[in-house]
Amino acid sequence: MLRSLKFLIAGALYFCYASANALPVTYLGADDDVSSLAEMTNSLAANADFLAVTGPIASYGFEGPQPLNLTITGGSTVNGSSCGALCGFNTTAGGMFHQEVFGGSVTFSFTDPVDAFGFYVNGLQTDLVPQQTIVYTDGSSATQIIDFPSSINGGGAFVGFVDFGQLIASVTFNATNDILGFDDLRFGRSATDPGDPPNGVPEPSIIALFGLGLFGIGFARRRMRS
Repeated sequence: MLRSLKFLIAGALYFCYASANALPVTYLGADDDVSSLAEMTNSLAANADFLAVTGPIASYGFEGPQPLNLTITGGSTVNGSSCGALCGFNTTAGGMFHQEVFGGSVTFSFTDPVDAFGFYVNGLQTDLVPQQTIVYTDGSSATQIIDFPSSINGGGAFVGFVDFGQLIASVTFNATNDILGFDDLRFGRSATDPGDPPNGVPEPSIIALFGLGLFGIGFARRRMRS
């Protein structure tokens, strides 16, 4: 019985550890050969799913000054495109500007750390340049890499992720050798996921299970002594 209780406690501890080090939940949608947001039906759906989980968070469409808690390093804000839709375009309703990345990377830094981040990207040719990624370090110092969905012929996508309860100070977007446009950044602290409490705090049921295991070991030891 003592051995079984030890296994029970070990399982509870592992579950607590896994909750504290959960992988990000991604929301990805991609559309081939697009020249406007209206054609990005899968991307729009992914964005809607993302926002349904995060709740209200900040949005930036490059149509005015950057928010005070956001710094963008790399790429440039443009009106129009270097080579038409193949190099990206604006997705903000009534807007004209977007951020263009001519290969290389761009980094988004946050004065107030976030746990949710997403954006529209277009001009994708992942069959020719498949290496686009998002890289960031979460609050546990674990490096996370999020791959882009497949999209070709100047395709578009929405890429979003939620790493519940983590403290993310910066996110780097790697365009490698492609010319891409991105717009409508979404970032902030998400609504709490009841299945993954923020900051890795164990659920009351897990704490109760752990306490029950300790009580059981104490009871078993008393019986062995008697």
